[in-house]
Amino acid sequence: MKKSLLTFLCLGCILQTLAQSANINRGLDDAYQLERLDILNGRISDTLHTDLNAIPMKDKVAFLEMYLQKNKAFLSESEVFDIKRMIAKNAEYASSDDAWQKSKKPILKSFYKNKSDFLNVKGSNFDLVLNPVLAYQQMVETGNTNQTLFYNSRGLELRGNIAKRIAFYTVFTDNQERGPLHFQNYNATHNAVQGHKYFKEFKKEKPGNARDYIYAAGYFDASVIKNTMNISFGHDRFQIGDGYRSLFLGDQGANYLFAKINTRLGRFNYQNLFMELTPTYLRAGDRILPKKYAAMHHLSMRVGKWMQLGLFESVVFGRENPSHFEFQYMNPIILYRSIEQALGSPDNAMVGMNFKINTRFKTQFYGQVALDEFKFSELTARNGWWANKYGLQAGIKVADPIGIKNLMIQAELNMVRPFTYTFRDSVANHTNYNQELAHIYGANFADANLIVRYKPMKKLYLTWKTIYNRQGRDTSSTGFTFGGNIFRDYDQRNAKYGVKLFNGFASTVMFTNVNASYEIKDNLFVDLGLNYRDETASTKKQPTFSSVQVYTGFRLNAARRQYDY
Repeated sequence: MKKSLLTFLCLGCILQTLAQSANINRGLDDAYQLERLDILNGRISDTLHTDLNAIPMKDKVAFLEMYLQKNKAFLSESEVFDIKRMIAKNAEYASSDDAWQKSKKPILKSFYKNKSDFLNVKGSNFDLVLNPVLAYQQMVETGNTNQTLFYNSRGLELRGNIAKRIAFYTVFTDNQERGPLHFQNYNATHNAVQGHKYFKEFKKEKPGNARDYIYAAGYFDASVIKNTMNISFGHDRFQIGDGYRSLFLGDQGANYLFAKINTRLGRFNYQNLFMELTPTYLRAGDRILPKKYAAMHHLSMRVGKWMQLGLFESVVFGRENPSHFEFQYMNPIILYRSIEQALGSPDNAMVGMNFKINTRFKTQFYGQVALDEFKFSELTARNGWWANKYGLQAGIKVADPIGIKNLMIQAELNMVRPFTYTFRDSVANHTNYNQELAHIYGANFADANLIVRYKPMKKLYLTWKTIYNRQGRDTSSTGFTFGGNIFRDYDQRNAKYGVKLFNGFASTVMFTNVNASYEIKDNLFVDLGLNYRDETASTKKQPTFSSVQVYTGFRLNAARRQYDY
């Protein structure tokens, strides 16, 4: 009853308000261009909060229009072309109807009237955009020549607004996939398809583990106070932070039911995110899965012209008999830790801070500090107390180095102490649907990421990505845990003191990807690429495997499927 009331209230607020917009997909090929222009702009924008992904399409368009107007005299013809093209892909949020890029020869006079949209209907009181979603990728892997590796996806994407009161977005795809061996290993150890929810076995008579699954996301988004407060409600996933990975909340896992309140006051942006999650579970027959919940606050503020600071807090919790949301956590401005203590400390609270600094040298510095549990006296004692649970991130992005246009280089370091994100039970850990909520490696690791993105010509996108990870792992699922597997209870830990980074049996993963994507027409890409992955361990019980994976494919209105872990 309480759960139904919450849903009703959220929808009721939306139906009485003005429209906002859908969000951009940061996995799309040209998404990095928005980050690049944010760096080149120098001054921190009060409307484009890049540490809150996903970014609304209307914010993206408003920033691009501002940047174009401010810098048009200094931009090359190709740069102006790229910016106008990015605006045209979400032209319903542009300030002028001239932003639409009309097709010279629409199909049957109704389809592809605009270059980027299969069907675009603009009425006196509504806008509607419908696009097909298609993707197919074929892969061969050394050391795994007996399996046919593929990814196949097809579906529809719909977005729009009604009477300037309700904005909406939905996407639905049907998918079949047999990925490389490390992807299959992840699926087997996690009992989940990375990035998705319910799955079925597919082509069981063929070698390897193929999966058949459906992906669906959709939400309403509306403004309660014009240009100040908006409410979103639906199913999706988000990331908090400017990094490739996040130590607060990452978007590589399964989506979830959410309600989000976002408030802007000048240089301040305050976000409340409430989520219904699925705790660790074992697959069985048709049944209702258990539920758990999370609540998160994030305050982002501009400090001067060049710096943005963020403060973060979250709590993950569950209630049984019956399962319900803890309504005390709906208070939008109170410190969650104080509530958690007042309830008897049954829940898993976390706090953190992030920053972004834009310099005058086409460079951006960013980072995060996540504190799950921390005791300064134990830290200074240097005795390796197990409950000093925290994570650190530091990164740099360089736009157009040595004058090379459309080039961006990103380097990032992450470190997470053992047992971070874990709890005394499997309900309040930072997971959802048998997948990690924050960093995909869980805890007890350090990694280094180098990503180079380059657009040498109008329709060609090149990417080079290298990830090096070192992690302390468990040797079994039933013995002591060394703090890397965040699904296990921390009461099963191996020690109280002497717990250092890479506690357990250290394993390393080196992953490199080189990819070329060519845009044949708007949002239609062909891909060609190569992955190299080497995994080694200090014990025979851990997998040791090296492979080269070569792939090719095409996709329409879809991000490329990646296996970068």
